[in-house]
Amino acid sequence: MLEVVPTRLRFFILGCACALSTHAWGASDNNSRPVMRAGHLNGEGERPAVDGRVDETVWSYAEPATNFVQQQPDEGQPSTERTEVRVLYDGKNVYVGIVCFDSEPDKIVVTQGRRDADLTNSDSVQVVFDTFDDDQNGFLFGTNPVGIEYDGQIASEGQTGGSPPGGSGAFGGGGGATQRGQLSGFNKNWDADWTVRSQVTERGWETEMAIPLKTLRYLGGEDRRWGINVMRNIRRKNEQDFLAAIPRAYNVYRVSLAGELQGLNLPPRRDLRATPFVATGVNNDRTRATDRTSDLNDVGLDVKWGVTPNVTADFTVNTDFAQVEADEEQVNLTRFDVFFPEKRPFFLENAATFQFGQPQEVDLFFTRRIGLSRSGDPIGILGGARLSGRVGSYNVGILNMQTEETVNDATGLLLAPGNNFTVARVQRQLGRRSNLGGIFIDREGTGSSAGSSNFNRSYGVDTALALTENSKFFAFLAGTSSPGSRRRDAAYRLYYDYRGDVWEVRGGVTQVGERFNAEVGFVPRLGYVKPEIYIHFGPEPKTRFRWIRKFSPHVNGQQFHSFNGDLQSYRWHIHFFEIQMQSGGRFGVALNHTNDSPSVPFTIFSGRDRRVVIPRGRYTWNEWAPQFSSDPSRPIFVSSQFALGGFYDGTRYQYNVDVGIQKGGAFQANVGYIRTEVDLPYGKFTSNLARVKGTYSFTPRLLLQALVQYNNQVGLVSSNIRFAWLSRTGTGLFIVYNDSRDTFVEPQALLGRALIIKYTRQFDF
Repeated sequence: MLEVVPTRLRFFILGCACALSTHAWGASDNNSRPVMRAGHLNGEGERPAVDGRVDETVWSYAEPATNFVQQQPDEGQPSTERTEVRVLYDGKNVYVGIVCFDSEPDKIVVTQGRRDADLTNSDSVQVVFDTFDDDQNGFLFGTNPVGIEYDGQIASEGQTGGSPPGGSGAFGGGGGATQRGQLSGFNKNWDADWTVRSQVTERGWETEMAIPLKTLRYLGGEDRRWGINVMRNIRRKNEQDFLAAIPRAYNVYRVSLAGELQGLNLPPRRDLRATPFVATGVNNDRTRATDRTSDLNDVGLDVKWGVTPNVTADFTVNTDFAQVEADEEQVNLTRFDVFFPEKRPFFLENAATFQFGQPQEVDLFFTRRIGLSRSGDPIGILGGARLSGRVGSYNVGILNMQTEETVNDATGLLLAPGNNFTVARVQRQLGRRSNLGGIFIDREGTGSSAGSSNFNRSYGVDTALALTENSKFFAFLAGTSSPGSRRRDAAYRLYYDYRGDVWEVRGGVTQVGERFNAEVGFVPRLGYVKPEIYIHFGPEPKTRFRWIRKFSPHVNGQQFHSFNGDLQSYRWHIHFFEIQMQSGGRFGVALNHTNDSPSVPFTIFSGRDRRVVIPRGRYTWNEWAPQFSSDPSRPIFVSSQFALGGFYDGTRYQYNVDVGIQKGGAFQANVGYIRTEVDLPYGKFTSNLARVKGTYSFTPRLLLQALVQYNNQVGLVSSNIRFAWLSRTGTGLFIVYNDSRDTFVEPQALLGRALIIKYTRQFDF
């Protein structure tokens, strides 16, 4: 049964709204927003050369925007280095020319050289276009002095479903904190078709972008207006400058505060692209009793069609993801499933359109349920289609995918029957920065192996309401149904989010029914009511300690209760102090106070020679958690986290050390090691997880990547080596080698290896 929101929590949410709100509903003063006018290139005349030097005569057709202001370190002050931005357009492209003047060009910092790499620790620029001028959504294009392509889609100003703590700051998508495939209001996995070139020059560094109009969604017609903002990062100063000022509590996704780009006379959008692929290779699976070696030969096709100027249809046939990066191993010391992010390109594009619920806790639609078993084994995808875009004031998305019946090659057992997946999503914009929406998800078993009445359905409604300029209220109500009425149940969430320059306060309540069964979602825990609160105090005092940028003490608490009121578990994370340094590093120490009451025993460790089980009972413990990170823009940097203290009715000592090495944007490597020592009355164990990850970028589109991992809990050493020669929108030549070995046997046994060559190319019509 769906329960009402606890009275105390309702008063808490309303109290926060009243105490922290200072503006009327949805109010905003955009009268001071900077205004740019785009230069129009008529006919077949001169065009920018797009060579990374903004010196052609054609750029004089556009008046430059130059009045950049700091967000960090001195908010509201003029930028310390001059920046000029110009925008031109013709019937096919939008051109952006940026000159980043620098008084010391020899000190420009470059740390990354591959597509979609982290821009936080490099000199960089990011350009945002709000092409519908709706103050909620947009497209982002970023680069650095070596001309990498960084792009993404912004939805709901980067906030969907109530973002978890840590979402503020200037960079947003340019930062490196969000793991690829982890869904949020910014989808960095959208790969656009565009061109960019950059150069370090005597003026500083310069960049030119050519963005095809067919890459964007927009309204055609005369005298159109777009929102525009530009952010520049001057890394050696750790300075972030904006064309349109953004308060420190927010980042470049804050499109409602963007400037205005005027004078756009735009043709109707047309887009038809086909992307075929061919793949070949060989797979040697030593876990099979017979036929261990098999050939891999496959072909497939993706098609993108602009049905209307604002709506795009995508089709995929015989979908293949051979070029996708391998998952990174995780240490799991809980009784719940861990989250592995989506990395497959077809599902990542327009992913925010289909997002519903609370990320990683109550995700009603989780695309890894399509084409992957819960253990990560691939399930064949025959094909599918997706329709997404904007119709009037509505954002719409419809997806249908068909998977095939799949058998485990090693055991011969049925891995999954055929299934058809349908998702329909709609959101109605309500004024500025607010929306109301709904979703429907259906899984239908197909084929003889599925049997009869094999289905699962999820449905829900949600809203995001901008209460003030600094606060939002999020809510959703969802239900599920499966064969038999007993499989029906509901989940809901109410969440308030306030972000100011100094204070951040977030809190709410989530409830998930005991029989809530979202089979196409990610819901690791059932049968609970969870109140939660997060308070962050972030002053930036001007002290005599110039190496300090910000103090960031914060507290985060959550409790899980059964519907009869019994306490299941709780955790309070109290960060007594955290200091962010001017260089970009940070250090601090926290106390974690935890309680857990498992109702049934669960296995916490299962290694080669022992198995450790936590008995049912009530456990309470404390642990200290110091942390330190050095300047991540340096050639060598270190990040470390520790956990020292109790663990259930024993002790735990864990340290996590990551060493990064980077040189000139071409070479990046990370060596990570997590060691966990647990001492319990009924067993001891040590968990070791090691990871080596490296990238060498010959050019921004030609790179070699390697990921080698060791996990002693499963005794596995795995290797994933990828060579990519990219052409457009993530297409090109891929050569992938995978290798896995069992360390539990002597000598070390090869479990399997595979070599795959895939070529994919895009054709425009």
